[in-house]
Amino acid sequence: MNRIGILVLACLLQGSLFSERPFPHDPGTFVAVKASPGPARPGAKDWLAQAAPQLEKLLPHQFPHHNTAALVTDQLRTADGKCGDVVAHFHIKTGRLESLADNFWGLVYSAQATMTREPTQRSPCWEGFEEVWVPIQEDLQLSARLGWARDTAGQVADADCIVILPGIRGDNNVLRVRDLAIALRNHGFHVLSVESRGAGLTDTRYPKYEYTWGVFETDDLLRVADWIQGQPHVRRTGLIGYSWGGNQGIHVAWAEGRTADGVGVGPRLAKLMSPAPRGPRRYEAGVIAISPLPRYEELLDKMEAEQSVLLHPVVAGLQATIRSRMVARGYPNPSGNVRELLKNSLTAYPNAHLDGLEFMRIMPFKDAPTFDRLNGIRVPLLIVHAADDMVAPAQDLADLLATTANPNVAAILLPGGGHIGISPYAPAWYYSMIMNFFSPTVGPVPVAWQAGAPGAGGATLMKSTNVTNKGQ
Repeated sequence: MNRIGILVLACLLQGSLFSERPFPHDPGTFVAVKASPGPARPGAKDWLAQAAPQLEKLLPHQFPHHNTAALVTDQLRTADGKCGDVVAHFHIKTGRLESLADNFWGLVYSAQATMTREPTQRSPCWEGFEEVWVPIQEDLQLSARLGWARDTAGQVADADCIVILPGIRGDNNVLRVRDLAIALRNHGFHVLSVESRGAGLTDTRYPKYEYTWGVFETDDLLRVADWIQGQPHVRRTGLIGYSWGGNQGIHVAWAEGRTADGVGVGPRLAKLMSPAPRGPRRYEAGVIAISPLPRYEELLDKMEAEQSVLLHPVVAGLQATIRSRMVARGYPNPSGNVRELLKNSLTAYPNAHLDGLEFMRIMPFKDAPTFDRLNGIRVPLLIVHAADDMVAPAQDLADLLATTANPNVAAILLPGGGHIGISPYAPAWYYSMIMNFFSPTVGPVPVAWQAGAPGAGGATLMKSTNVTNKGQ
């Protein structure tokens, strides 16, 4: 890069282009999906196949690399059910996605959707919302912001409630969470944005409860659904999570219907978790996972060693977040190593963190065992991912979708958006897709899944079939 290029880059980095920004919903850009003909509404996969073409016009096409069409569920695999080659389809430069030269806009969108302020800088409660405490167990409640949808007379309306998981920091300071919460409430949904154990005001009031990266938080979110569905004027619940919150969303979608036999949970860990008997569906309105990390342990491998801010700015930024967390908790030898953080935070019994990693595993990792989660899901699940995601490789999504034919599971791979940067990339598409998916009249519904299918009602052991980095 020449001297002028370096100067221009420095100016951009100092400005707002690479910093968190609000992207509030413009109601005038909303596009309603037309309901499918026939008496029965479809499951998530068929619903997305109908909805995606109707919303395609809302995706930006101002950049040459964004002209490639998005791929939906069945397009992510071949006719014989194997994973498709999305690397070749989107001309992805694998291994170069953290480079400004090769993935400039992916990095921009990611930065604009990521909170850069310290979590101690508490934002004021959003207009139309109130601070509430959700009971989880005798000595633990979760801090949350609750906004009630209201009718034209100003009374609380009968409506579905959408639960939001803020993200890796787990608190309600994130602008994209605020923007989405306000938009959903204005659109007629009740909204509950939850601060998990170990985060935000929950951490302030209950500091002995550490964040366990989804292990105990999965059970917490089932109790959140039970609590909010027990409130007057609440019909169904839905859930949306970003990045690691997307992984948690996938697990919650599976766990709400898991059997009481403990299948899919390690025997020692199972003793500490609720049996979660099958019964009335939690999150029946559906679950949206934005930019999840199907093979998150490969990212954890990278974070074992300190990464360069110049060469790997995103991973280095994640490491800074982990390091600051370890410092704040007073853990020894603070670093950017997630495994070390989990070892300090999940201490119910010796090596509990290893069982935690296994429980949260969605796809096979090396020779370690994992259980099939997707085939046991009985509520609508939509996974939204970007081809230029520099944290979670896009090919992983195709590999994951090749493991299931569950009609309750759908996925869309967008040409752009980076990691969790879908709202900066395509705000009109983002809000329209979310609002239509959760719609009580045109959104998908749970559909019966063959009882004898692999993992239906439980989980089956998956073998390692890592085909990441096809098409290089």
